[in-house]
Parts: sequence; C-alpha cells; structure tokens
Amino acid sequence: MAHHRVKSSGKYPFWLKSTITLIGLSLLFVIVSYAKFILMPLAFSAFFAMLLNPLVRLFERWKVGRVFSIILTLLVVFIVFTGVISLISAQFVQFAERIPEVTENLKKVSNSAIQYLEETAGISQEEQSEYLQQGINNLIDQSGNYVSSFLSATTNIFTLMTLMPIFIFFMLYYQEMYRTFFQKLFASRKEEGTGIDELLDNIQDVTQNYLVGMLSVIGILAVLNTTGLLIIGLEHALFFGVFASLLAIIPYIGIIIGALPPLLFALLLTDSLLTPVFVVAVFGTVQFLEGNFITPRIVGSKVSINPFVAMIALVVGGELWGISGMILFVPLIGILKVVFDQIPEMKPYGYLLGNSITYEK
Repeated sequence: MAHHRVKSSGKYPFWLKSTITLIGLSLLFVIVSYAKFILMPLAFSAFFAMLLNPLVRLFERWKVGRVFSIILTLLVVFIVFTGVISLISAQFVQFAERIPEVTENLKKVSNSAIQYLEETAGISQEEQSEYLQQGINNLIDQSGNYVSSFLSATTNIFTLMTLMPIFIFFMLYYQEMYRTFFQKLFASRKEEGTGIDELLDNIQDVTQNYLVGMLSVIGILAVLNTTGLLIIGLEHALFFGVFASLLAIIPYIGIIIGALPPLLFALLLTDSLLTPVFVVAVFGTVQFLEGNFITPRIVGSKVSINPFVAMIALVVGGELWGISGMILFVPLIGILKVVFDQIPEMKPYGYLLGNSITYEK
C-alpha cells in the first residue's frame, strides 16, 4: 500500500520561525495547563489503548468480534488490576494493625528529641512547647488547603477511573477511523516527506514498547525488592517491595520515594539498628541495578531520550499535572522524538531530544 506523504514546508527567516515557535510553546503550556481535566484522562487512555491493542487483535483472531474483543480485554485488565489491589490491600491491613505501636514509638522519639534539644541547645521544654504550638497553629491554618487539595485529588482519581474504561473502549473501537482521518488529511500532499502510515506505526510501536518495558521493569523490581527485604527479615516485605516497584513508573525518583516507608518501619518498629542499614543497602543495590542495567536495557533502547530531557519532562510534568504529569510526560517526549525524526524539518529537534551524540566539523 502506498504511503501518504506529509508536506515539507518552505524556507522562512530564522527570526520568524523562532517567534512562531515561542508563541506556539507558550500557547501549548496554557492549553496543557487549563485543559488538564480532559487531556490527562485522554492521554492515559491513549497509552492504555495502544498497550491493549495487541490483546484485542488476538481476541479478534478468535472470531469473537471487535466489540466483544474490546470488552474481554477490559475485563482481563480489570481482573488483573483487582487482584493486584487486593494483594496490596491485604498487606496494608496487616501493616495498619501496627499503627498504635508506631504512634507509641513516635512519642518516645519525640520525647528523646525534646530532651536532647534541652541538653544541647539550651531550649527549655516550655520554649519547645511554644514552638510546637506555633507549628500546630500554622498547620491548622493551612489544613483547609490541604484537605481541599486531598479531596480534589481524590475526586480526580475517581473521575479518571470512571472515564478511562469508556475512553479506552472508544479509542480501540475507532482506531481505524483515526488512521483513515490522518490518511485523508494528508492525501492531497504528494511532495517528498514522511509516510503518515509509517509515522503512525512508529508512534504506536514506541508507546507499546515503552509501556511493556515499564511493566517488565516493575515486575523485576517487585521481585528484587521483596527478595531483598525477605532476606534481611523485614516484616511485610511483599507489601513494601511491590509498593516501591509500582512507584518506579515515576522516573528517577519513584524508587527513592518507595524506599522511605520500609526505612521508617525499620527505624520505628525493629530493635536492631542494623535493619535500617540493611534496608538502605537493599534499595541502594536495587536502585543501582535499575538505573544502570535493568531500565536502560529494557526501556532505554525503546524510548531513547537523553536523561537531561527526561529530567526536564519530569519537572514540567510535575508542575503542570502533578504525579500524573511525572508519569506521562517522559513517554510523551519519546513520542515527540519519533514524530520529529519522521518529519525532515523537525529532525534537528528529534536529534536534540535523543541520546545519540554525534559531532560533525
């Protein structure tokens, strides 16, 4: 089948292109920020639709029909998701039973800290109580904002979980329509350019590879974390190991955040001072393996953007969309690189996003 071509633009002055680019980026930031309520669930849904498309096609080959293939696929995802949540919840319930013990140990730690400050810094208990009271008052003053933010985040999560299955269903059902739309859009442009069919295939491939790679990394990290925590004898090793591995979807910092709960647990609820050291050693080793061997080999070759661009995407995504942005913006940059690499005028930008350094005199 002949590929439809994307038209190459003519030559324009540098100042004009730079001005248009800056205006376009400014508008993009405004749109992405204010249209978060619809763009975020659409982005998640699009990623999952591309990830689940091979499974839908598998069911279709069994002559089930497209609608029932999509429904069966969503049902499989729901069962797997429910199983994972049930496993984590069961572990969390066991952990929650020890919250009174955690509270008691925190009281002991706070009393020790008060005594230490009184002996070393010369701050009396009355002054410490005054500072603590001021801190509590400030916390109460800000609590309305915290509660509002928490309720807003909770509402967004429920809204997202409700809308996503519907969005995914229609994206899978109408995927051929979307491809035909782009073919019609560029049908009259016969000049030398990029095949739109090839471009769409590459976008789907890089997204599927990234998501499959991340799921593989999460599974490997769950095994490594849990095994390491079991070896050092930490309670609730399965919960802590799986929880930390799930946070690996946040690049670079996710696994560090995931290591904090087991470290605090070891500090507060174990008698041995070596246990917290062993926890740090376990997660430090897993972090080293993940950063240098696991992720680069499984994911790095599939979304080959350089770490500096990935960090910028992480910061910008976190600022615009919060945790969801930190998860979404790295693969979005990978998709942008694929698009730029396929369009002659945008290839320099694709090179800038990539991880291949070449210098020509």
